[in-house]
Amino acid sequence: MCKHGNILYKKRNANIMRNKKSLFCLVFFCFLLLVNIQKSYYVFANSSEYLESYSPYIVYDENDDVLAERYFVEEGDKIITSDLNEYEIYFVDYSSKIAFAKNTGYYLEPKIIKEDEGLRLASPIKKSVGLYMTHNDESFTPTDGYSSVYGKGGIHDVAKRLKQEFEDLGYEVFFDETLHLPHDSKAYSRSESTAKNLLNKNVDALFDIHRDGVSRSVYVKNVDGVERCKVRIVVGQANPNKEVNLQFAMFLVNVAKEYCPWLFLDIYYAKGHYNQELTSKGLLFEMGTYLAEKDLVLDSTPYLAQVVDKTLFSTVVEDDETLVVKDEETAVIEENNVNNLLQAYNEEQKVESEKSKKLNSTVLWIFICLVGTVLYLFVLGRKKKVAKG
Repeated sequence: MCKHGNILYKKRNANIMRNKKSLFCLVFFCFLLLVNIQKSYYVFANSSEYLESYSPYIVYDENDDVLAERYFVEEGDKIITSDLNEYEIYFVDYSSKIAFAKNTGYYLEPKIIKEDEGLRLASPIKKSVGLYMTHNDESFTPTDGYSSVYGKGGIHDVAKRLKQEFEDLGYEVFFDETLHLPHDSKAYSRSESTAKNLLNKNVDALFDIHRDGVSRSVYVKNVDGVERCKVRIVVGQANPNKEVNLQFAMFLVNVAKEYCPWLFLDIYYAKGHYNQELTSKGLLFEMGTYLAEKDLVLDSTPYLAQVVDKTLFSTVVEDDETLVVKDEETAVIEENNVNNLLQAYNEEQKVESEKSKKLNSTVLWIFICLVGTVLYLFVLGRKKKVAKG
């Protein structure tokens, strides 16, 4: 072969190697993208969880009245008031920390039969909850002397008291004080394993305990001459369980109206996920704010535990298929209490999730095979051209 022929042959081989490397990099990139797309989605969906600056956003309604305060808001976040009116945030001025929301309708009150209407459990049952804290550092300035600490903050005291209140109601409580520091946008990714471990205990409900970063007056109200500290329920929009978790939250609000109507501030329906994709019975509770005295927050824990208990086990969802057995004086809850219905939905979601994973895996392997075939045919074609040359 002549000198020019050797040079041409070497150039062709170099081109083939460059093409191989480019195609390999492309295939590898696509593989990583497909494998991590779901996890990346959840991390992105929760990117609003920044370190608190304690200069909250003020949300106004159409009448320029203050609707809510929160340490961070986004367009598309929704606020569901205690009377189940829904407002959606449509504009946020991030420099002045002002947002505007419009009324987008209201939810009908759930059709439920409550305990005070003659319901009782047919027999004693085993009840359990899981409690953990994604933001372990959160504290209460008037009592703890600081708003946050790098470690176990005052929020751990609140969670411990809530644990005790549930135990007094006959619950087995799985309480996890694992630290998920620092308090940043990845805290929920770190607390995911904690939430999964608690769910492996087959708990009836899972609660992530927090405190808010807004004004004291938002949470602390005078009720019949006594200062009470409210609780905000946070539900994430970025998960497949969002509708049923929202329904769970509305059940709680509705039941609380009968026993302690002051308890819940609102339901904040945010763009994050808050690990609620893991269960249909998972909620985040904002237990007051950093400017509230911790004793006021602690005083709210027995009411919260009682409302959760009454909702899950002494409340029946009333529909055409509700099974209620009546005798002379009482109606006995059989299968349609809130806990059982939410659990049934949870099992359905697990089945759907497994099907989705199998489908995604099949699609991924088909994609890899197609790319591999194209790559093989390309290389084979280049070899034939080189051989002919």
